[in-house]
Amino acid sequence: MAGEFCKFLQASDLHLEQPLYGLTEVPDHLRELLLEAPLQAAARVFETAILEDVDFVILAGDVINPHTAGPHAMAFLLDQFEQLRDHKIAVYWCGGREDPPEAWPEAVPLPENVQRFPQGKVKPIIHRSGEQPLARIVGVSSAADGLVPVGDFRIEPANMFTVAVACGQTDAASAGAHKQIDYWALGGQHDSKTLFQGPQTAHYAGSPQGRCPDESGAHGCTLVHVEHGRKARTKFIATETVRWRNESLSLAADSNRNDLQRQLRSAMQRIASEAGGAAVLVAWQVQGGEALVRQLRRGELGRELIEWLRTEFGRAKPPVWATGLETQASETIADELYEEDTILGDFLRAIREHEQEPSRTLNLAAFLPDLGKNRALVSALQAVDRDERRTLLHEAARLGVDLLSGEEALA
Repeated sequence: MAGEFCKFLQASDLHLEQPLYGLTEVPDHLRELLLEAPLQAAARVFETAILEDVDFVILAGDVINPHTAGPHAMAFLLDQFEQLRDHKIAVYWCGGREDPPEAWPEAVPLPENVQRFPQGKVKPIIHRSGEQPLARIVGVSSAADGLVPVGDFRIEPANMFTVAVACGQTDAASAGAHKQIDYWALGGQHDSKTLFQGPQTAHYAGSPQGRCPDESGAHGCTLVHVEHGRKARTKFIATETVRWRNESLSLAADSNRNDLQRQLRSAMQRIASEAGGAAVLVAWQVQGGEALVRQLRRGELGRELIEWLRTEFGRAKPPVWATGLETQASETIADELYEEDTILGDFLRAIREHEQEPSRTLNLAAFLPDLGKNRALVSALQAVDRDERRTLLHEAARLGVDLLSGEEALA
C-alpha cells in the first residue's frame, strides 16, 4: 500500500483453555462446532497474519492458561507459532492473568520467533526488517492487580514507530499522556474498543471468539497499517465461527401468534444474512402485546415457537439457533389486584410484605426436593443479594398474575 512501511496484527484474549458456555442445551449437530470454536477462531487470527504478510504479531495477554488448557490446545498453539516462524513472522507476547510468563512449562520451548515480555519491568525490543529498524516494541506482562502500569512506560524519545504492549485496565487520559508512544496494543477486554485514535492510538482488540451470551456481536482481531509519518490505521477482521446475539421484538397491543412468527422469520433471515458464514446463537426477548406475552410466559406457546425456529433455521447454512425466547412484561401490576379477596390477592400481598421488609428471609432452598443432593444449589439460593431479591420478587408477582388470574388477567 502506498505510503505504508509497517503492518502488524494485534490479538488478545484467545483463552484457548476456555470453552463456550451459557447454553442450557447443546444440539448434537452443533456440538463439535461449539467445542472447537475457540481454536478455530484463533486459527483464523494466525491465518490472517500469514495471508496479510504482516511484519509481526502482537498477543496482548490471556492467550492460554497452560495449567487448564490440556495438550490439544498447547500443541495447537505451538503449531501456529511454527507456521508463523516458517513465514518469518515474529510474535511479541505479553502475559495476562491467565498466562504469566512463569506459567509456561520449561519443558516446552517456544519457537525462536516468539518473544515474551516479563512481569514487573517494561522491556524494549527493536523489530527489524533485515538490518533495517522497523518499529520499537515495549511491553510488560500483567501485574496481579490487573491494571496497566502506564507510569512504567518511561522510554526515551526516538524517531521510530513505537508500540506499547500491555494487558489490563487503563484509561485514555493515562495512555495518551505518553507522547512518545504511537500505538497502545492492549488486552484484557473481550470486546473490541478504541480508547482514542489520531496522532496516537490506544486499542483493545478483544477476543477472537465470544464465549457466552454476554459477549454478543462480532469478535476478531485487528490489522494495523502504519504509514510514513507514524500514523496507524486499524482494520477489524472477524474471526469467530460462532456468534452470540441478543435480539428483542416489540409487539403491537393487538398482536397475535401469526404476527409474532412473521416478525421472527424476517429477523432470523436478516441475522443469517449478516452472519458472514458464522453460526449464530440468538436469544430472543419479546415485549409489548400483553395478551400474547402472557401466553408466552405460560410456557406452551413459547416452547412451540422455539421448536419452530430451530426446525426452520437451526440446521440451515449458516445455522441460526434460537437459544431461548423470554418475555418482558409491564413493570407495573394494577393496584386493585393487591386488594382482591382472592388467592391472587393473598399472594400479591405476601409478595409486597417481602418487598417492603428486606430483612425478611427468602427461604427458597426449602422448596428443593432433596436438600442433601442439591448442596450447591442450596448455597446459590441462599446467596441472593438485594437487587436479585427485588427482581425475583417482581418476577414471582408477574408469574402469580399469569397463573392465578385466568385468561382475562389485568396488567
